[in-house]
Amino acid sequence: MNTPTNPFKRLLLSILGLCFLLTQCGGGAEGSNVLVEETSRRSITEKVSVSGNIEALDSRVVSAENSGRITSIHVALGQHIDSGDLLLSIDAELYTNNLDLAKTNLNQRRAGLSRAQAYLSQTEAAWRLSEEQLSTQENAYKKGLISQTEFDAFQSNHIRIQGEYESSKHAEDEARYLVRAAENSINDAKNGLARTSIYAPAGGVVTELNVHEGETIVGTDQMQGSNLLTITNFDTLLFRAEVSESDIPRIHVDDSAKIILDAYPGKALFAKVWQLPLSPKQGVDLTNKFEVVLMVSPGRLSQLETSQELPLRPGMRGNASVFTNRAEGALSVPLQCVTVRPNNEGVIENVVFIYTGGKAVVQQVVTGIQDEQYIEIVAGLEEGSSVISGPYDAIANTLENHSAVIQVKEEELFEEE
Repeated sequence: MNTPTNPFKRLLLSILGLCFLLTQCGGGAEGSNVLVEETSRRSITEKVSVSGNIEALDSRVVSAENSGRITSIHVALGQHIDSGDLLLSIDAELYTNNLDLAKTNLNQRRAGLSRAQAYLSQTEAAWRLSEEQLSTQENAYKKGLISQTEFDAFQSNHIRIQGEYESSKHAEDEARYLVRAAENSINDAKNGLARTSIYAPAGGVVTELNVHEGETIVGTDQMQGSNLLTITNFDTLLFRAEVSESDIPRIHVDDSAKIILDAYPGKALFAKVWQLPLSPKQGVDLTNKFEVVLMVSPGRLSQLETSQELPLRPGMRGNASVFTNRAEGALSVPLQCVTVRPNNEGVIENVVFIYTGGKAVVQQVVTGIQDEQYIEIVAGLEEGSSVISGPYDAIANTLENHSAVIQVKEEELFEEE
């Protein structure tokens, strides 16, 4: 009864066996879809991206040495001034009185010196006369012309006169010192009076004015003192930025840089590295940050195309690219091509996957500098080598040595995703 169906069953089993055999022999497509790109030579410019703010190289905070009431302000916010211009005046009445008192005291001390000098002249004359009389009396005593009592009286009187003479010399010295002290007081009083007029220590623009007429200020002769105003010289401007410790070894003095400020998006300022730090600053996240200072090129400010008289102002924030290295005609691949894998000894190495006959073959490489898109290959590849360039997840995680892959076009890969 089964004989009529046997040929049909045998045909069905043959078809199934053939399908299985084709599958095992590779008749069906297997492997990850990947993008492939050939290595080529190009120019690569390495850079470090930083953020920071504009700062003036020369900015002076002006304080008063004297305390007192401001009687007049001679400048306005935003005004251009020259070194030596009068800025502020402080009430000078107290300092004028101090000068008058110092002058009076000096006159008194000079009169005291004159009296001391006159008294010194008198005592010196009396001492010299006593010296002569004592010599005469001594000779008379030796000849027996006067008694011992009379000679002792002359000698005692001479000692008294000599003491007065020595005392008058000390008094004259003291009076002279007092005159010098009074003269110093005069100079101090004159300086105090002169400091009631505050002059510009340097030229620039008044960028801060923190006081008003009639306000009482504290001078630096007593404590820290009040900050009256700030004068900023805009001839030399800096860009101060923080750089991570991993990037600081790549930056060198005189490296060129490009700055884009938030106030002028899309408009570049050019600068160069002016200062590199020797010690770090600890950030709020407890990481070490190094402060790099760029000097802005003043000749390129016209490119900002602004009607502002002062287009750049301290405190303006922005981002900068510091160009640290450049390689011309460097053999390179896209950044995503390079990943890491352990070698036979378990050491992590930089590798790429070369596309060879439908397989991804691991190749160790030595890398150089890089920019935002490409990385230099110093050793391990030749120009024109076919390197797997995508997708990133496959290169970074799933591909292994001799993994089966299928080369597709970029649009096909995106359609699949």
